[in-house]
This record gives sequence, structure tokens and C-alpha cells, in this order.
Amino acid sequence: STKQPKEPIDVISKSRTLKVMRSALAGIPILTPQWMDACLRETHLVAPSGTMCIRTLPRKQATGTDAAREDNEDTPTEHFGVAKYAAAFQNTTLSSSNHLLSGVSVFLCGSSAGSGMTKDLKVLLQQAGASIISSVSMASRLLTDITKRGKGDPFVFLCDDSLANKTCGISDALLKQAKKLLVARDSSKTEGKETLLCVHFNWLFDSISCASLMNSAAYEPSAPRTKALWDLATESQTDRSNRKESQIY
Repeated sequence: STKQPKEPIDVISKSRTLKVMRSALAGIPILTPQWMDACLRETHLVAPSGTMCIRTLPRKQATGTDAAREDNEDTPTEHFGVAKYAAAFQNTTLSSSNHLLSGVSVFLCGSSAGSGMTKDLKVLLQQAGASIISSVSMASRLLTDITKRGKGDPFVFLCDDSLANKTCGISDALLKQAKKLLVARDSSKTEGKETLLCVHFNWLFDSISCASLMNSAAYEPSAPRTKALWDLATESQTDRSNRKESQIY
């Protein structure tokens, strides 16, 4: 009888640090202490295999309504996310067009904009290929441009843990512009990827773990103004998905 190929072993990292996320994005092997043990035992460097290789980074576990929203077969999974990056590097030369966040514009919102957290977020965003929007005026111009053209690459408001509108980083004027874009997008009835997202920064970490952009529904931010935009954006995406399903015969 023909031997069946062995299923790859899914070794999950116990933690998700900046260093391991950067290593995954760069296709650099993430190894377990078993690899060091094997090298010491053989007295030379050995090729890592099996349980010597981390193939999955953990992600935030959704609970309650978040879990219900994510409980479908289309939701990306974190399993073998690290292996997916490694495979991409083996199969082709990584270019700017096939980074995880290629073509995605990200505006960092909230009081974390002046903290060490922002430095880490920027490092990950740059390595993932995102365009970082560095000011409110730049965000305003880009939103206006996307609205006028009626199309554009995704725009992400990446929010911190701010609980109040005054520290959330989204002004009332910027909120109105974002709403205008969503209304224009709904009116056009265009299908496709989300044009505008307003999410908590865990969205970025989980997208890296899963090697795919996560749906924004499970990443509600905290401040009233950011919550309002998140609610409007996810409702807009749900409406478009429902319209698409209703056209399937």
C-alpha cells in the first residue's frame, strides 16, 4: 500500500512578541529550544524540522458576540500562519505588491501616537507593506480623494485603548468625512474588500498571525466616536455582503 504523506505538525508559539511577528513577516524561521538541543547533541548546526519549527502564532480569542461573528468557514485562521509566510518567500521573490498590507493606508489614532506602542506598530506596519498616514490633514486629503474617485485601496483607522473622544484621535470633522465615504460606497453598490475600517490595534496583530486581513467586526474600539465609526463601517460591509448573497441563484 502507498504510504500517506505525514501531516505537518502545527507547533504553536506560547507568546506573540514584536520579534516573532517581525520574524514571521520576514519569512525568518522561528525555532523552539528543541532545535538548540539537537544542535548540541549533534555538535553542529542541524536543519530544523518537525517540532523544532514554530508554524503558528496565537491570536486574540474572540468571545461572546465576537465569536458568533467569526464563527464561519470564511474567517481566516491562525493555524500555519508562520508557514504561509515562509512558503511565500520560497515560491517567489517578495515584492511590494504581495506584502500583507500592500496598498493599505493606516492612520494611527489615539494617545498611543506618542507612546512606545506606536513605535512597535509602525515597525510592523512598515514591514507588512502599509502606507502610514502621519497626520490628520493627510488622512483628510486621502479620504476626500477616495470619496471623489469612488474607489480606492483600504483605509484603516487603527485605534488604541482610549475611552474618551478627546483622546481617541478622530476629530468630529474626520468622522464626518469617513461617514461620507461610507455613504458614497453604499450608494455605488460596489462589491469587494472593505474600503474603510475602524478597528482596535489587535486587528493588526491577528492579521499578522493569520497571514490575512481580518474582518473588522471582531475588533471594536473603545471610545464613543471610534465605536460609532466602527459600527457604521461594519454595518456597511454586512449590507454589501447581504446584497451579494441575495444575487446568488
